[in-house]
Order: sequence, then structure tokens, then C-alpha cells
Amino acid sequence: MSMLSRCLPVSLVMVWMMTASAQTAEPDPLFLTDTPLNITFEAPFAQIDRERDKEAEYEGVMHYTDASGEEFSFDIGLEVRGNWRLQKSNCRYSQLWIDLKRGQVVDTLFAEQNRLKLVVQCRAQDRYRDYLAKEQQLYKVFASMSDLHFGTRLVNATYMDSDDPDSSRTHLAFFIEHQRRLKDRFEMEDVDLNSISYTELDPPQSSLVGMFMYQIGNTDFSMISAAEGDECCHNTKLLVDKVGRYYPIPYDFDSSGFVDASYAAPPVPSFGIRSNKARLYRGFCTEAGQLSATVSQFTSMRESINAIISDTSYLGERASKRSVAYIDDFYEVLENQRRYQRDIVEKCRG
Repeated sequence: MSMLSRCLPVSLVMVWMMTASAQTAEPDPLFLTDTPLNITFEAPFAQIDRERDKEAEYEGVMHYTDASGEEFSFDIGLEVRGNWRLQKSNCRYSQLWIDLKRGQVVDTLFAEQNRLKLVVQCRAQDRYRDYLAKEQQLYKVFASMSDLHFGTRLVNATYMDSDDPDSSRTHLAFFIEHQRRLKDRFEMEDVDLNSISYTELDPPQSSLVGMFMYQIGNTDFSMISAAEGDECCHNTKLLVDKVGRYYPIPYDFDSSGFVDASYAAPPVPSFGIRSNKARLYRGFCTEAGQLSATVSQFTSMRESINAIISDTSYLGERASKRSVAYIDDFYEVLENQRRYQRDIVEKCRG
């Protein structure tokens, strides 16, 4: 008997999904649609990319035209962020924080936004555009499966150096919703702990995150701990609800096998895998019914997931085909009882 035939009935899965969606909160205007934005940023980008100083803030201006044709210009602050991608040997262009002034963005597309991550194309070559497009696709895949996700919005970003007005470049980028907006919309609280017990995690959400990370071939995360001195967790934001349940929300997927970035950090030696493309299930042991419900959710959404990852609007044809093949291999594991038992059930942590 195949593993899929032993999963929970789809009707039960839908009941669980409806329960999980009961606290759905309306996204902010910026994240309501997928339509890419055309934005020009003016700032001393040569200086920013040369210094890469996390303690420095740089002044700039952001220009965009809304859907009605009205033009807007906002004063912004810019700061560099990240760790691995901040290293010059890995990325020519710095990842950025964009700070907005609330008084300037009232009644605009950027209403409610005060601080946004901007994921910047690492280098100019097309393959770096593909890396970025694939990473944003993964945010969309997770968003299609969980209400608790970071909103994203693609940007055709033009960077104009304020110290050299004749110098400019246009690359793909995307905004990521700030964690404060996410927690406020869902009426949850931040977690300022360094670590928690996996038993405190919300079972459906943690099971979903664990399976999603396995699907995309990502081991560069933790749902329960962070580096010493940091808030929990590594590449996962924890929010806690009013009854004390902890919900992990993943981000930063560029080290995944799905993205397959040439600059990605190598896998942790203790994991026993030699390549970022190799999958390793790092979800926690849970009741069999919960794991089956999670698998059924991934199975029922296979077609919609493929629609996201096969979109070539901002991705080369060859890269798209590799993406689909990589996800097909994940479903082959789910459909093979022996591989499912060996690679997922027996690999759970607890």
C-alpha cells in the first residue's frame, strides 16, 4: 500500500486547514497583489557597497508611480543587513533595510510600512536574477500553504547613485514584510528567548515548516534556537499567541537546493550531507495523524505549487525546468512507502 493511500481523508485535512485559517488577517496594501513594482532608489550605493557597515544609516529617496499614474517620492533611510550575503566575496551588492517615514506613506501603497527588507540581486549576471526569482517563488509557495507567512512583493529596482547621477543599474528585487507588521496583524507577540522546547511549537505549523524545508532542500534553519545572543530562531521567526502556542515562520531560502545558489553557505558537516541539493528532514517527531495531514496538504496542493515554480515571467526556461524536476523528486519520496519511512518518518527529531 502506498504512503499516500494511508494519509488522512482530504475532508479531514480541509477541516484542519479551515481551523488554521480562522485567524486570517488581511495583508497590507503593499502585499495584496503580485504585480511587480517599478521603483527607483537614490542613495550613495557605491559607498554602501564599499563600507557594508551595519551600524551606518544612509539617506536616500524612493520614487514610484502607482497604478493610477500618480508619482510619489519618499525620503528613506538605508542600512545593510544579512551575514553570508553581506560578504563581498559572495555578493557584489548589499542586502538592504529600507526605512520609511510613516507620515509620508499615509494613504499610499506603502501605508502601515515603516521598515522593509529589500532582497537585492547579488550580482548582475542572469543566474543571480534566477536565484532571486526562485527564492521569491518559495515565499509564495509557503504563503499558499499557511496564513502565517511573510508577505513579499517583486520590484524592478533601479539603483541610482546619488554621488554619481550618471551611474545606475536595474535589477530584480523583492520586499519582505517586517515581522512587526505580521505580529500586529495576527495579534500575536514577539519572542525574545534564545531557544524553546519543540514541544511548545504549534504542531500543524511546525509540521508544515519541517515538511516545506524538506521539500525545498533547506537545512539552514532552526525552529527552536538561534546563535548565542540572538533571538530565536535561525532563519525562522517565532510568534506566540495569547494561549502560549509558538508559531515558526520561515524566511531566507537562498541556501536551499531549490534555489541552488552558487554562493550559498555549505551544509553543516554534522548533518552528513555533502551538497545543498541533498534533502534532510529536520522536522520534529509528531503524531502520525499530524504528519499524514501535512503530507495530504502537500499532495493536494501539488498542482498549485507547480504553477508557482514553473512561472517563467522572471526566470529562465532552463532554471524553471530544473525547479520542477527538483520538486517532482520530493513527491516521489512521498509516493514511495520505503523512501517515505526511511527519509522522513525515521529522520524526525524528538
